Amino acid sequence: MQHIIFNPIYNKKPLGSVADNKKISFEIFIKKNFYLEKINLVLKDDYSNTLVEEKLIKSNKEKGDYFIYHLQIDALPAGIYFYYFKIFFSNSSAYITNNKLNAVLTESFDHFPMWQLSVHKAEFSTPSWFKGGIMYQIFPDRFKKSPNYTAKDIVKNESDRFVHEDWNAIPHSSITHKNYAAKDFYKGNLEGIREEIDYFKKLNVESIYLNPIVESAENHRYSTADYFKLDPWFGTNEDFLKFCTEFKEKDISIILDGVFSHTGSDSIYFNKDNNYDSVGAYNSKESRFYPWFDFNSYPNSYNSWWGFGNLPTVNKDNEDFLNFITKDDDGVVNFWQKLGIAGWRLDVADEFPDKFLDEIRRSAKSYDKESLIIGEVWEDASNKMAYNQRRRYFQGDQLDSVMNYPWREAIINFVKYHDAEEFIYQIHSLVENYPVQALDSLMNLLSSHDMPRILNALAVDNAKEYPLSERPTYRLSSEKYAEVKDLSKFAAFIQFTLPGVPSIYYGDEIGMYGFTDPYNRLGFDRNNIDEDLLAFYQKLSTFRFENKKDFVTGFNFITAENGLIHYKRNSINCVVNITDKAKIIESIKEGTVLFSNKDLIFTKYGLVVPARTYVAVK
Repeated sequence: MQHIIFNPIYNKKPLGSVADNKKISFEIFIKKNFYLEKINLVLKDDYSNTLVEEKLIKSNKEKGDYFIYHLQIDALPAGIYFYYFKIFFSNSSAYITNNKLNAVLTESFDHFPMWQLSVHKAEFSTPSWFKGGIMYQIFPDRFKKSPNYTAKDIVKNESDRFVHEDWNAIPHSSITHKNYAAKDFYKGNLEGIREEIDYFKKLNVESIYLNPIVESAENHRYSTADYFKLDPWFGTNEDFLKFCTEFKEKDISIILDGVFSHTGSDSIYFNKDNNYDSVGAYNSKESRFYPWFDFNSYPNSYNSWWGFGNLPTVNKDNEDFLNFITKDDDGVVNFWQKLGIAGWRLDVADEFPDKFLDEIRRSAKSYDKESLIIGEVWEDASNKMAYNQRRRYFQGDQLDSVMNYPWREAIINFVKYHDAEEFIYQIHSLVENYPVQALDSLMNLLSSHDMPRILNALAVDNAKEYPLSERPTYRLSSEKYAEVKDLSKFAAFIQFTLPGVPSIYYGDEIGMYGFTDPYNRLGFDRNNIDEDLLAFYQKLSTFRFENKKDFVTGFNFITAENGLIHYKRNSINCVVNITDKAKIIESIKEGTVLFSNKDLIFTKYGLVVPARTYVAVK
């Protein structure tokens, strides 16, 4: 039996990140024969590095073999805090610290993990329209090339572009190409995306996130050439306005990729290749754009993203560039919002100073208070350190939420290795650290343009480390495909039922696979659609859409043990039994099955969940 019981999920109120106008309560259970004189809470302000120590009071209430000690502290300013408990005996002292959220006793500071306490501004809010919905991510060059659109303008670098005649050809490897210059194109366009509105509606999609669409020399369009112009191979700005309007009429919002950390070297702003009429930073020190960039030795040595010369890094402390992006009315952010977008996904959010992120939020919300701002952050965003600085993404002035890579890893590891206890720890870590406003707005993904597709991640233990030379010709055997497809359904069920918004990466729903760039960016393969998998995604998305009110907010983990997880989304019980044995859920003796891959039996002893089953019961 434990001498000490404390877990912030159950013993700290309120749960999760706390508003800066709320008092905070702690309860800790101490075994009765564990003789101590007193117990103190020690709270550390992460920004000022100051310590505050307060004594817990022994409650008049007891629970079994435990005394209950409690403490309520006054509201704290927005920020990040860390805490532990110090206990005193008659002639010694010890410390109660964090071991995967549960209390553990130690006598030294040698290994001393503390619990995190996140505090956000009370006025922090996130867009209501996004919560409970379903997102679909598209890499625009690869989704669909409609013959009903012909580019009206010639792109500045058209002679440098290679066009694949075969839509299903293997992309050229930009990984090994000098300067990451992805010059091969498939000429997918906006019209091709627009033609598939009915397809998106069958998947109950309510928002579409588009990888960059502005004019650029590379197929990924992360090398911006003109912030105010759609790439001509996609269409015109007028086409984009109509595009957004038509999707909005179908209740689908468009989210754009905001690439503000770097531009292209082949651009109005840098103009290294002299394709533009502007005087770029590379052309003259007298250029307006020269102060936007950091040169080591002018003009050929300059700071660039990960050392790629075609992606010169922008000096984000430069006021002119900041205003160019965030100025009300005519800044880049408002320009695209006026054309109809509903929000932004910010590329490499870690690389922005706080002021820049503050201004992006202010600008976006000044035009539309329900504008969405999602950051590309790969770790726990509540305590992220970047460039030796603790980030304050979720305190109320910057991001609404982030791409949820931590839960992607948690889901994949659970369905592959069945470690339920590790799964619940990974889920509860973010539940405790994130404001509920951000938690409900998480972009929950299984694949992306930067990660191996879900089928590859499930088929290979270290998908990112798979030999580069073998990636283009990688194929799954029919037996292996059936195995990992089955696992991907378990993963998708969890993805669709955890807090946040599930994001389908184009092609996952039809059985496409591929390793990292460029093989996760193949053309959408309409000639090889796995109809069974597509039907599964349509059924899963319909289940979520029809029960949307239960998925907007609210989450409670019931149990996690030996390959079984059980959690609730308001009135819906979600159970996943990944083991080879049937399990009985004693707490569910009756109900309506909303979604399941197998037939179920309700008994007086509880719900019988067969081996390898996922189920949602109301």
